[in-house]
Amino acid sequence: MKMSKLILHTRARPHLCRILLFLLLLTTLTGRAQTSPVYTVGFDQAPLRDVLSRVTQLSKIGFSYDEATIDLNRRISIPNGKYSLRELVEKVCSQANLEFKVNENSISLKNRGGKSSVITGTVRDNGGHPIPDVTVENHQSHQSTSTDSKGNFSIGASPQDELGFSHVSFEEKSFIVHNMNRPMTITMGSGTQNLNEVVVTSLGIKREKKALGYSVGEVKGSEIDKAKELNVVNSLAGRVPGLIVNNTAGGPMGSSKVVIRGSTDITGSNQPLYVVDGVPMDNSNYGMTGNDKYASGQDLGDAISGINADDIETITVLKGPAASALYGSRAGHGVILITTKKGVNKKALGVEVNSTATAETLLTRFDDYQYEYGQGTAGTIPRDVAMSRNTLFSNFGARLDPNLQIPAFYGGTSSYGLVPNNIENFFQTGSSFNNNIAVTGGSDKSNFRFSYNNLRYNDVVPNTYMNRQNFMLQGSSDITPQINLSVRANYMKEHVNNRPALADDAANIGFNFVGLGNNMDQETFKSHYQDEFGNYIEWGGGQYRLNPYWVINRMKNTTDKDRIMGALQLTYNPTTWLSVLGRANTDFTFLDYEKFSPRTTPGAESGVLEGRKSKFSTTTADFLVTAKKQLNNAFYASASVGGSILYINSPSTAFRGEDMKLTDAISFNSFKKQTVVETPYEKQINSFYGMISASYKNYLFLDATLRRDATSTLPPEFNTYWYPSVGMSFVITDALPNLKGKTISHAKVRASAAEVGNDTDPYQLGLFYGLDQFQPADVTVGGIINQTLPNRQLKPTRTRSFEAGLDVGFFNNRIGFEFTYYTQDSRDQINFSDIPTTSGYGKYILNAGNLTNRGVELLLNTKPIVGKAFSWDLSLNAAHNKNIVQSLAPEVTYLTLSEARWLGLSVIAQPGMPFGSIIGYDYQRAPDGQVILDPINLTPLSTSDRKVLGKGTWDWTGGMINTFRYKNLSLTAVIDVKYGADLFSMTNLFAVIRGQEKSTLAGRKEWIRSEEDRQAANMTPAEWQASGNMQGYVPQGVVQTGVDADGKPVYEKNTKPVDPNVFFASFYGDDRGVAVPFIYDASYVKMRELTLTYALPTNISRKIRAQLISISFVARNPFIIYKNVPNVDPDSNYNNGNGQGFEYGSLPGRRSWGGNLNIRF
Repeated sequence: MKMSKLILHTRARPHLCRILLFLLLLTTLTGRAQTSPVYTVGFDQAPLRDVLSRVTQLSKIGFSYDEATIDLNRRISIPNGKYSLRELVEKVCSQANLEFKVNENSISLKNRGGKSSVITGTVRDNGGHPIPDVTVENHQSHQSTSTDSKGNFSIGASPQDELGFSHVSFEEKSFIVHNMNRPMTITMGSGTQNLNEVVVTSLGIKREKKALGYSVGEVKGSEIDKAKELNVVNSLAGRVPGLIVNNTAGGPMGSSKVVIRGSTDITGSNQPLYVVDGVPMDNSNYGMTGNDKYASGQDLGDAISGINADDIETITVLKGPAASALYGSRAGHGVILITTKKGVNKKALGVEVNSTATAETLLTRFDDYQYEYGQGTAGTIPRDVAMSRNTLFSNFGARLDPNLQIPAFYGGTSSYGLVPNNIENFFQTGSSFNNNIAVTGGSDKSNFRFSYNNLRYNDVVPNTYMNRQNFMLQGSSDITPQINLSVRANYMKEHVNNRPALADDAANIGFNFVGLGNNMDQETFKSHYQDEFGNYIEWGGGQYRLNPYWVINRMKNTTDKDRIMGALQLTYNPTTWLSVLGRANTDFTFLDYEKFSPRTTPGAESGVLEGRKSKFSTTTADFLVTAKKQLNNAFYASASVGGSILYINSPSTAFRGEDMKLTDAISFNSFKKQTVVETPYEKQINSFYGMISASYKNYLFLDATLRRDATSTLPPEFNTYWYPSVGMSFVITDALPNLKGKTISHAKVRASAAEVGNDTDPYQLGLFYGLDQFQPADVTVGGIINQTLPNRQLKPTRTRSFEAGLDVGFFNNRIGFEFTYYTQDSRDQINFSDIPTTSGYGKYILNAGNLTNRGVELLLNTKPIVGKAFSWDLSLNAAHNKNIVQSLAPEVTYLTLSEARWLGLSVIAQPGMPFGSIIGYDYQRAPDGQVILDPINLTPLSTSDRKVLGKGTWDWTGGMINTFRYKNLSLTAVIDVKYGADLFSMTNLFAVIRGQEKSTLAGRKEWIRSEEDRQAANMTPAEWQASGNMQGYVPQGVVQTGVDADGKPVYEKNTKPVDPNVFFASFYGDDRGVAVPFIYDASYVKMRELTLTYALPTNISRKIRAQLISISFVARNPFIIYKNVPNVDPDSNYNNGNGQGFEYGSLPGRRSWGGNLNIRF
């Protein structure tokens, strides 16, 4: 297999080299040194007339211009330095918005045609104090300046230019220039958003927040680059209303499930589309456990996990279809826009080092286990080696006694005393080292940024680790004043060793230790998992529960990923009101996964090597033509038209080798039996779209979009579909200025409506032929291999949405409040329905089903304390969603989303019920509500039919973010809240069955004493029970003793005791059993992040020529404030499918503590 890995890596390198060489060539050409004379000069707010005179004096070159069209009193500021004549003239013209032409003995100047001037303003903090040294950059002209000691600035700008404001101690802000005649007042560090701030929207278009008719959420990269997550999307938990982030029990190296405003697809993926710098990226899930009752395997992670947090400038969440309609069918579940950091048009070289180191420990403990009784049955200890082996996972023995020795399962003896923290001691203290260096630089016309990230993660599970490297190179160059070229290349290489097995996998360590005798030191298995020949030693778990030390030392699974992303963007601005943009992007990943089970492994006695080689390739190209114009003093309008092509080609090859003959080489060729299966995946979507925006007096905004998609996965007569969106925003305080004052800072109402479509996976329309696995000697045997009956009438799924909201700011934006109400109606669901097997198929694909979402979102940003030295920012968010299945296909009662192996539990979609309802068997109850017991063994009787017992989706989600600042010290705490979902815990079911859960203590002491008395009385159990002296556990409930005159059952309260060992073990059941005791309220409140940062004073930083030096204490998931599920983390689902609500022997959650060092030069 090593040769295969080499081939994959070699295939990736040529593409990477070509991209890197192109970028380096571009940087070299655009940054080439000038050979013309250099002049030392500088200006500080000098009139243009004086600047031109001084340049003429130095260069002996005169200027020609029309004084009637050029403002010679315009102020020009250029830092003192050395410049060529062209560089100097370009800087002057950039600030004065002039065009120039070099003639033989002079330089002619003319106005560019727009209403250009110098915009002035002041930057202050929340207390009204001026902020010096704030960098102000015009994102259109790339001109930059800094505020003076009084916070004042002036910079060349035109109406609709975007100005960015950044400072090492404050959150970055962006604003649009509107009134050139009125100075701007900018407040930095505010806990609330101003309506004039700029956010990124569809297709990478930046717009003012006040112009949007829909809700968006935004998280700055600076908020998530200290206490880092291995998967950057996990950092969003608790920060954005309506955004739900769930993890699997696979831990930090696994994938993440992100849902925005509930599920809109019953059987398909409900994950949002991820867009990087305006270009959609692949977010394939590389592999996870299934949703059937025997689900097993590892969580191989997802594509978004490879994004480097240090490369992120902002993350914008587009929640509703109106916000994401321009991205088409892939965006039917929302969009997460990632804007990466860029270089700056400055000659100075910038360097930033960001390093985080943490220790990884267990977040959850077995807090509801009993530690009074040990290994054995019926209150007795094991009496021989065989009994010791057979009762290793039964804690119904005698009271623990460290002075007592019992036969050991491997021979010899062992102590019967309690082993403290027994299971926890199997795990190690993990570590994470995340180091990033970024270099930026440029010239007046070009810029670049290069970053390198190195991540080393060691999990709490021994011999489980991940190494990841990320390279990012970006460049941008103004080839001419009208043409800009931007390029981006990203290469990621990742290796993961021994991902944890999940669910019903025999190698699931989290499940395999459940119920281990309290006296049985787990470390004993460390030296007793193999014999002297390296063969497996049976430990009592059989083929379904393997010795964890065999799993981590002899079994092996590896994942190798090589990912390359490249993007090129060309922007042409022929006039000030027209722009043409063209983009091309490629994103491909090579994945190599192997899993090895050596000989003598139970269930794979002859040895097995299995795995998969996959290529995930996504190529996109798009163009966008935009015209925008200030029509008069009242009306502003813009219109855009564009198109795109999306091509996905993701083939994979699965292999399996059995019967290992060459035991000294783990290679596919070492196995006698070899099976190879190739699976193609190819899909294309062609799109055309348009958008019209208009505003009236900058307080009334209207938007309309229309998109047409043509997909290759639907029948020709249905594969083309249109969908529109409209939106409106009305800024009340700008329309009625008298409302704006000290109390009300701003007020805005908004509304939008949209419809989006969605297709399906390829190959659902035709029949496919395949050969049988085993072939006769002289005949070829094959046939139709489809498991699903094709449907030539398949149509796209449609989701229609509406939302309305209110944004209000109070007390100079000290308080900001946002409210959103939304509805989503998804119809023509593409579902799979069971059909009779006599048809030759197992399922039928069809359009049927309707799924709705109704909800509200609330956001409150406040600044409770504002002072010169101390401030407190508080942000609260909450969201409520009702996700209801309205209908399914005719005669379909429900669709199964996930199944549990035990107790007949399923997660389903059923009409009239919440999406993701959990169904199972309940208690039988008497008319007064008491539990009915079996009259013979006194176990609870279950209902004859399954009932809805809970649901795996949340009613409410939210978060709270506190930021305290005192001078150069800041403390940030992020709390994540989820409420209203349920979780079935397989861990706790087996903890009860095996006598480890606290509830199994009831009646034990009485039973043991009763048995001692019975034996002393020399009576049989039947005689003892008849004597009325039997004691033990008395099941709570009633027993039917007969019927009354009307034939109705008569019940009496149970008073008979039973053996606790027998009673609690009776909860076991494959397909039937009462599940209610093990379904918990999964609500929780988690402290997601703690960051304490100290920024060294500027005078200290400057001693080493640094702009900023900060030191931080960081923690991720440090503790759970509140939860109802004992022993496990409520975030313990074993896959990220739609059937949430099952926990199956999960590993303990992880938390991290450490430090961060950030230095900027």
